[in-house]
Amino acid sequence: MKARKGGFTLVELLIVIMIIAILAGMMLLATGSATENAEATKVINDLRNVKGAALMYYAENNSWPGAAAAIDATTSIEPYMDRSFDVAKYGQVQVGAELADGRQFIGFPTLTVPNGVKNKLASKATDSGLFGTNAGGNYTNASAGVFMNMK
Repeated sequence: MKARKGGFTLVELLIVIMIIAILAGMMLLATGSATENAEATKVINDLRNVKGAALMYYAENNSWPGAAAAIDATTSIEPYMDRSFDVAKYGQVQVGAELADGRQFIGFPTLTVPNGVKNKLASKATDSGLFGTNAGGNYTNASAGVFMNMK
């Protein structure tokens, strides 16, 4: 019988490669979910940023900046915002509009984010005080926009 040379056989190498591929796949799934969660948190924080800017505008002018204001350099709340964000994702902002029960709200009526982010927003809706329509309905992943109470 011949003595075996040092090294790995083809079968051993294939097994190691398959194990690494399985671990990499699991890692990608975990990071994808974390990315969607981070994006949902960013949407909520951007809503709070616009809310704060609108409240500061109201404190100075004793009126809301308008029912719909684009987030750009020409809007009346721009000087009150601490940072800018993706205008294409949020489009128009409804500021100071009123629900049937008298509550004031702010929101992004045409939110364009992936379904995974909408699912994460739906899971955070109760804790964050989000609702899905400008009539005050619950936020779901089928909602076109996302809204929050002003006060």
